[in-house]
Amino acid sequence: MKKRSPKKITYKNLEKYTFKYLEKYAATEFQLRNILKRKIIKTSFFFQTKPDDYIHFIEDILTKFKKIGLINDITFSENRALNLVKRGFSKRKILINLKQKGIADEIAEKGIDNLKKFFFNFELASALIYAKKKRIISFNKKNGGFEENKKQLMQMSRAGFAYDMAKKMLNLNNEKEFIELEKYANDG
Repeated sequence: MKKRSPKKITYKNLEKYTFKYLEKYAATEFQLRNILKRKIIKTSFFFQTKPDDYIHFIEDILTKFKKIGLINDITFSENRALNLVKRGFSKRKILINLKQKGIADEIAEKGIDNLKKFFFNFELASALIYAKKKRIISFNKKNGGFEENKKQLMQMSRAGFAYDMAKKMLNLNNEKEFIELEKYANDG
């Protein structure tokens, strides 16, 4: 099977590529800028041209897509933070994840503040999800010894949760307490 050769770099082709990429994936302005730079460098290498001749297209495309509303870092950070809480990420881990995606600190904080619309205490909700997912909370087993508890506390702290939150997860005795805590975290 032959490898397809890339299309020549033009404003239209780069714009089409960006639009197709955004159809498939949500991306921040920072990510999209890097993706387009890589695309230009790769194609320039293939056609033996200078990438500097095409780099100016990136800013024009990003400006156009921001104006249309296809690129919005605030919306991205809000949605990403919500998805990460549902997967059991702590506030610290969410902030790190958003910063890795190129989101500014103020926008990342807005995304995390937006979680208050969905959860009464999102940190507790994500700790419950994480603890259940990693089997730190298990109601049908006997309470582990000191070493087991220490190991689980370390696991929770590596995930970015505070000591008191981890201790709260370990001290849950039965499923009824878990359900009540879950209701409190979601509704208050």
